[in-house]
Amino acid sequence: MTVESLLLDGGTVHTLDDDRTTSNAIRFRNGRVDALGAEARDVSGSDADFVDLDGCVVLPGFNDAHTHIPSVGMTLHETDLEAVERRSDALDRLAENAANTDPGDWVLGFGYDESTWPVGDREYLTRAELDAVSDDHPIAAQRVDGHTITLNTAGLERVDFDGVEGDLRRDADDDLTGVVVEDAVIRVQEATYPDREKARTILDLGVRRANELGLTSIQDMVGMTTPPGAGDSIHAAFHEAWRENDLPIRLGYYVHVDHVDELSTLELASGFGDDRLRILGLKVFADGSIGSRTAKLTGEFADDPGNDGQFVIDPDRLESAFATAARANQQIATHAIGDEAIDVVLDAYETVLADYDVPNPRLRIEHVELATDEQIERMADLDIVASMQPNFLQWSESDGLYEARLGERWSRGNNRFRSIQDAGVSLAFGSDKMPFGPLYGIHCAVNAPHPAQRLSVDDAIRAYTRGGAYAEFEEDRKGTLEPGMLADAVILDRDPYEHPQEIADIDVLATIVGGEFVYRADVSDRLTRSDA
Repeated sequence: MTVESLLLDGGTVHTLDDDRTTSNAIRFRNGRVDALGAEARDVSGSDADFVDLDGCVVLPGFNDAHTHIPSVGMTLHETDLEAVERRSDALDRLAENAANTDPGDWVLGFGYDESTWPVGDREYLTRAELDAVSDDHPIAAQRVDGHTITLNTAGLERVDFDGVEGDLRRDADDDLTGVVVEDAVIRVQEATYPDREKARTILDLGVRRANELGLTSIQDMVGMTTPPGAGDSIHAAFHEAWRENDLPIRLGYYVHVDHVDELSTLELASGFGDDRLRILGLKVFADGSIGSRTAKLTGEFADDPGNDGQFVIDPDRLESAFATAARANQQIATHAIGDEAIDVVLDAYETVLADYDVPNPRLRIEHVELATDEQIERMADLDIVASMQPNFLQWSESDGLYEARLGERWSRGNNRFRSIQDAGVSLAFGSDKMPFGPLYGIHCAVNAPHPAQRLSVDDAIRAYTRGGAYAEFEEDRKGTLEPGMLADAVILDRDPYEHPQEIADIDVLATIVGGEFVYRADVSDRLTRSDA
């Protein structure tokens, strides 16, 4: 039942307004923040529900500025490999899935990260290993970054790789290893793309998980795949949930660059939609990833001499797509990790900025992991939004992925959140679902190994709330808990400002979207609810 008003009292409310106002009570009315403090407690004449916070903490709802919500749901629906600690565990989970899958049907695994496995065992899964799991099923195990997939022999035979054979990796004997990257990954994803029924299932699973983690808004970044033929089952799932009023989160999504002409023809400028579902603009991939050794670098990968990565889209095609987007005032979000890719994107952005009719289209660069000082200054000059993932710092520790792939050159120069913020670049935080979860990302930023990466608790939370809202042109409606703003909030069991070393261990007790609970933890002795 929808109530007119909801009062949360007896805790600490961080509004995150410009003055960083705190209060001990907040009232939501008709989907908006209505009042704070003593004024909030005046509920005479209303049918307000009352929740005793019992000392808990309220923050604005988290906004993941870069995620893949269907992939979150797919991981939960299929084989979750994100937390496996060794390759044998990954293979065991895939075997369990195969045992419960009809012969001939795909067995899919998502999220394995070989860089976290024991030293000496940090190689991609292989075709031979997956063949040993099953030869009755095609198997595809996707690496955590989504730019590398390993297939067994049946999987290799099931997918048409005509024209992208260069992205199939071979061993010293010129035999296929089962490892495929970039364009070949797209072919696998097309072959395993969910139908409409499955797309809706995985959307619901992903959104439910988002609510559990305190997320009230998400900005979904289309993957590298755009399905052939008419329509997209995932976009269809978004709109079906919206029509059925069954979208307990605010969801904005970007459309793959292959559809730039359709968006422009329909004059769908960024922000088309309502406060539950919006089209945010165009998503482009400039290069690959560090983990897959396909990020475009100046220089080479330390553990793969002679390899300087690759462009996913030809720079000429990139600039043409940007010009088409600019004519329809579409915001552009471009994946660029390597410093050479970042240069190409900045050059193209600078070329098309004058084509926009809006004063600040808030063009975005996603990830920006290896930005140089000069590139950071250019981003500030051009008002580019840095959409970054603080959880990537999990690979920045000594003996981590960055050191293994890039050597000393980038050991202190990756993911420089503090440098980027200090330069005046707008910073928005997301997860890229690696792993999903704002509190883990905030913890990583606050406790980063190097000063150029490290943020205060307030700055890290701001990037995951106000920063995300700014990145999608919504800062006047969400990101703070000031009166008049959308009633989106998260309730935590402890205050991250007071426990900076323990933020990753803080529990989400409840999530509120539009003044209504969309998630409540199973906690019997906290958050007592009654009529006011």
